[in-house]
Amino acid sequence: MMPARSRGLLLMGAGTRLRIAAVLVAGLWAAVLWAVLSQPAAPGADQPVRSATSHPVPAPAARGFRTASGFGLVAASGQLAPTGGTFDRFDVAAQPIVAPVNAGGQVAFYATVLHARATEGIFLASGMGIQKIAAVGDPAPGGGILSQFSRHPMPALNDAGHVAFGATMTASRAAEGVFLANPDGLSVVALTGGDAPGVVGGTFSEFDAPALNNLDEIVFVATVRRNRDLLQVLYRWSRGRLQKLVAEGDPLPRAGSPPPCCGVFSKFGLPAINSRGVVVFPATIDHGPVLGGIFVSGARDLRMLAAAGAPAPDGEMTIRFSERVAIDDDDNLAFGAQLGTGRTGHEAVLRVNTTDSTQIALAGDPAPGGGRFTGFGPWPDAGPAGMIAFVASVEDGPGPVGVYGWQAGALRRIATVGERLADGTSLAPLAINSVTSAGLNGVTFATMGDGGEQRIYYRAP
Repeated sequence: MMPARSRGLLLMGAGTRLRIAAVLVAGLWAAVLWAVLSQPAAPGADQPVRSATSHPVPAPAARGFRTASGFGLVAASGQLAPTGGTFDRFDVAAQPIVAPVNAGGQVAFYATVLHARATEGIFLASGMGIQKIAAVGDPAPGGGILSQFSRHPMPALNDAGHVAFGATMTASRAAEGVFLANPDGLSVVALTGGDAPGVVGGTFSEFDAPALNNLDEIVFVATVRRNRDLLQVLYRWSRGRLQKLVAEGDPLPRAGSPPPCCGVFSKFGLPAINSRGVVVFPATIDHGPVLGGIFVSGARDLRMLAAAGAPAPDGEMTIRFSERVAIDDDDNLAFGAQLGTGRTGHEAVLRVNTTDSTQIALAGDPAPGGGRFTGFGPWPDAGPAGMIAFVASVEDGPGPVGVYGWQAGALRRIATVGERLADGTSLAPLAINSVTSAGLNGVTFATMGDGGEQRIYYRAP
């Protein structure tokens, strides 16, 4: 979870997310506006969308999640936890519930646990059940005890079932760390107090939530202490080695000109990395020609692909970006943006690559299955075969909020609050500041009942 002081002016902040949350709980999530940041061809909600260039899609391995309606329950408040006790909540202080799903249908999630010694942990669910990845009280590699996960309640998952996460520790020289869990156990990626590569005299002070790819490469933003100063640095961990990619104060890249150029990096949003090693991240800029942008790095030269103030596909100006950007293995980026001029504007979900940009959805556009889009969740996600999934509020539709997917130029509805489930109940309102995670054969999202109980669902359309 990104510390409040580290968010730039163009990145969505917690205050706005909380305002969105109040409306979501009421089931009327409309006109969502971020405070720091053509009608599509729409097949019916039950019609599959396939890209002509996509590979054959096998059935998900996690058959146990599936029901006759395509919905499957991953985890729920009150359900028995593998650590003992029962699951309570899957979020922290109204932060988005991020439950990534991989090609095999496994889902990783954070949860608090009642009536157990291990009061919180990171878990991995599949059709075979739920297993613990790490929990409070577990020994940390290198010494110490894992004591808390709620500073980083967003685990990352790859197709091998490996999980990256952040945790705090006790009885250790380090107060916090980033870890990778695989069949060999837990590995240390970085620890507070350790030397920060690429920053002379720098030591790690704290970490934001990590991202992970299928090569077990990890990216994260770290706060680094250098003398009396604190600065943000974006790192990549690959083959057991940490590499600095870019740091606060570094000059912006400029095609055809050597550094330094006009402007320096200021603050970073949450990064993502694909299986080609390409890293994408949003950042704000000081003393530059624009206030912020979305950048690629890692396996590709550092460059800006989208800029605040630049025209969007419909010709309007891009005012702000979401604080998290998604990238697929074909280097397509997906992110949320506010378009317009000055203080007025409307939200959109955009897709960008090195050659073009596409407007996936725009507030005011017709939504597939009925109604019009009025706002979007904190950020979209990008899955295999060109899938982009997002949460949206809808006016005059079958439900106030839904989960939607875009693929091969077609937009479809995946799930809608209030729709009937196979057991005769209705889908509850989505959780506060809801996001969705896209996998090979479906998406995950979380709901919240009237009594505050939460559920994580897997939907295989």
